[in-house]
Amino acid sequence: MNLKFYIDKAGGVYTVASWINLSPRSLYKWIANDALPHTEYSGRTKYSEIIETNTDGKVKKQDLLNAGRPKHIA
Repeated sequence: MNLKFYIDKAGGVYTVASWINLSPRSLYKWIANDALPHTEYSGRTKYSEIIETNTDGKVKKQDLLNAGRPKHIA
């Protein structure tokens, strides 16, 4: 599963963007890169946690982190 799958499952770009207070354009960049921002892995942001909470666990934080791991982070 890729990042787009999980964003769609969570309700789509516009819904998720409103939950995490980002523009839909930012999420489209995530989808284009198939990667979450580095700040999600350094702990400075908690987007995946917010998404899991807002979907009542339908989309898991760990699934998002696994699917959205930038290719150069091992």
